[in-house]
Amino acid sequence: MKKISVLLILFLISLPLWTQEKAAPEPAADQGTSQGSTGKNKTPPPKKRFALKNRGFEISLANVDLNFSNNFLSANDFIYDPIKMIKTGKFFRDSVSINLNEFFGGFTFLFGTTIKPLSLNFNWKDKWGFGLDIGHIYATGNLQLSENLLSFKETNEDKLGAGMAVFADVGIPVFFHYKDLKIKIRPSVFLPVVYTEPNITYSYRQVIDPITGDSGMRFQANYDIRVYSMVDMRGFGDNDFDAMGRNLRDNAWDIAKNNLGYDISLGLEYPLCNWLDLGVDITNIPLVMANLNHYMGIDGEVYVDTSKIDIASLVNGNASPEDAFGYPEDMEIKYNNDGSVKIYRPFTMLFFAKCRPFGSPVFSLIPSLGFSLNPLYTQLGSIEGGLSMRLDLANIFITTIGVNYNDRKWKDSLDFALNLRAFELDFGVSFQSPDFVKSFKAAGLGVNVGMKFGW
Repeated sequence: MKKISVLLILFLISLPLWTQEKAAPEPAADQGTSQGSTGKNKTPPPKKRFALKNRGFEISLANVDLNFSNNFLSANDFIYDPIKMIKTGKFFRDSVSINLNEFFGGFTFLFGTTIKPLSLNFNWKDKWGFGLDIGHIYATGNLQLSENLLSFKETNEDKLGAGMAVFADVGIPVFFHYKDLKIKIRPSVFLPVVYTEPNITYSYRQVIDPITGDSGMRFQANYDIRVYSMVDMRGFGDNDFDAMGRNLRDNAWDIAKNNLGYDISLGLEYPLCNWLDLGVDITNIPLVMANLNHYMGIDGEVYVDTSKIDIASLVNGNASPEDAFGYPEDMEIKYNNDGSVKIYRPFTMLFFAKCRPFGSPVFSLIPSLGFSLNPLYTQLGSIEGGLSMRLDLANIFITTIGVNYNDRKWKDSLDFALNLRAFELDFGVSFQSPDFVKSFKAAGLGVNVGMKFGW
């Protein structure tokens, strides 16, 4: 509810988000008159706004996005803010003060990487178009330690762990118009390279020994951690990466035949009036789930039961009962080539509005709100959304300032695009964190850059 409340507040006060809106075509001049056909009092034609035309053919190269964040440590804990730097002439703080209570309230670490080496696009006068995305790589991961675990609060069953995935995909983006409705479709085929979900549960509760009547606390964790891959991972455990490479080369056809997944993304956008467009983007609608058979992992149970520990006996040098502690005798990594996991990519549905308060595409406000489903996190679902402010100067220099909550983190971003028709350079930087306040204190950093060529 806290996240939802913050998003609603952001909607009301019109803070910023990321978008790229192209200027709508100017309406044709009125050929009639307001006083019949006498030619008097003609309605003046609207002033045309100069804007660089969109490219008809485009090649996108080396589009890269890197980011990491956490909700505990921030750059502000170690360095001064820019104003303080100017006043004191110092970069690092004289002393570092870290509030450990924030760590014991739950710790989250997130990272992500997107690499788009090549994309081709064809655009016919902004009416319809298609493209080809080749070899796009998406990597994401997280580590989540709950407040119950770090603060030793009683719980019957809680979940923690790490989730990670690396996907490669090829997609065919297409757009066209049905009357005033713009429709975007991107069917894609994807291959999961590495995949693991958080799968550790634990409990921490008070217990009473049925024989002695002594009370104590029992901590118990059950884990079944499996890292799935498209090839046999025994070479990884033996540091024999050449064996993994040979395995991949020898089984390339089986991988392509048995491991691929298929999904589709859909976008709709409708101009409600001359100053407002409404739309929705739906990402990664699963059609056929991918499959991975090879994994390495460990599983077992560990526990500590203090009700069975006699403190006096321990002081006298006597060992505690064997049933006071439990752990697997063999922590050997297990390999399996017969396992199977069905995989779909994170799903997102995001509604948005493009508002031009001055009736011109030069300045836009874009609120958004939606949700996502991602099995890589301990909680499957999450609210998403944000607001943006965008300045578009003739489709040549475009600046976007954004505050968004996407992929379980707040992102305060500043993006630039310099479009010279034959060449475009995109660059952006952002501060990020799962915690709203920490995002403004640089508890995480994101950088993205890309180049486009065409005409």
